[in-house]
Amino acid sequence: MNFAESRLNFLSVQNIDPAFAKSFRDHFAYINPWIPYWSGARSGMTALSEEVFPARSFADTEFYNDWLRPQKDVEAGAGMKIVGDRGETIQFLMNFPLSLSETYGKAAVEVLTRVRGNLERSLSLARLMRTSVEQAVAAAALVERNRCAAFVVEGSRLVREANQMALQIFSSGQAVIVRSDRCFMANTVADARFGLILDNLSQGIPTDGARISFRTSAGAWQVTMAALPTADPSRTNVSVLPPRQLVLVLVTELNPAIPDTADLSALSAIFKLTPSEIMFCRRLLRGESVADAAEQLGITVETARTRLKSILQKTGTSRQGQLMLLLSRLQ
Repeated sequence: MNFAESRLNFLSVQNIDPAFAKSFRDHFAYINPWIPYWSGARSGMTALSEEVFPARSFADTEFYNDWLRPQKDVEAGAGMKIVGDRGETIQFLMNFPLSLSETYGKAAVEVLTRVRGNLERSLSLARLMRTSVEQAVAAAALVERNRCAAFVVEGSRLVREANQMALQIFSSGQAVIVRSDRCFMANTVADARFGLILDNLSQGIPTDGARISFRTSAGAWQVTMAALPTADPSRTNVSVLPPRQLVLVLVTELNPAIPDTADLSALSAIFKLTPSEIMFCRRLLRGESVADAAEQLGITVETARTRLKSILQKTGTSRQGQLMLLLSRLQ
C-alpha cells in the first residue's frame, strides 16, 4: 500500500474468499479504518488490532458491516508494517476470531517477528530489480535520439537518464533547470503545464496535447512528452513493488543558431588540440553524436571514438558532458 498516494499496489491473500479479496482491492482497501494507524506506524512495527484499534471502535462502519463481519470470525488480527522507498509499504496481516484473540494474538506476533527479516530482504530485492528494469527502459528510450535534447524522468521530476544534448541544456539553464537532480522549465508558466502533464502521464492518465512551447531570454523552445511502455502486469509475475511510469521528454530549440562559426581557436593554444580534433569538437558542439560526427567528417566510428578519447585526455575532462560544458564556455 502506498499510503501517501492512497494506492494499493499489490495484494496477495490466503484463506479469503476471492470475491471478498476483489472487493477489498477495488474498494475497501481505501476506506479501511486501520489506515490512519498504519500510516503513522514506524517500519518494522508489529501490533495487535484489539490493542491499538479494537474492531468495536468502528462496528457501525461500512468496512465492518459489509466486509469484515460477513467473512465471519476474522474481526481480530495482528499486523506488521515494513516501509520501502518512495512511500511503498508492505502490510503483513493475520486475522483470527475475536474470541480467540488472547491465544492467537501472542502466537501471531511471534510469527510476524520471525519473518520480518525475510520480508525486508524481499523488499530490498524487489527494489533492486525494479531499478534495473527502469534503467534499461530509460536507456533504450534515448537510443537514436541524438538530434535533440532527450531525457527520462519520473513523476517526481527526478531525471533518470539524459543524452549529451540534454546535459548541455541542463548546464546552460536556458530552457531546463535541474536542481537536486529534478528538472524544471525555465519559464514558470510552461513549468506549471509541464508538471500537470507529467502528473497525468506518470499515473497512466491519457493526456492530449503533451507538447509545450515557450520563450525565455535565450530563445524559443518546444517540449514534447510521452509515457514510456511498462510491463503488462497480466504477462509478468506479480511484484511487491510495481514498475514506476517513466516519461520521455524531448526539448527542441526553435530556430536555433547553430554554432558553425564558433571560435574554438583557443583549444589549440590551451590544450594543444589538432585542427582535426577542433573540427571534431565543432561537430559535437552542434549536438551531433559521435557516429553522426564520424559520418560528416568521413571517418570511421572507431576513429571518431579514438579522437574523442584524445580530446578528453588533452582537455582534462572525463566525460563527454564535461567536454560539452567546456566547449560552450569557449564560444
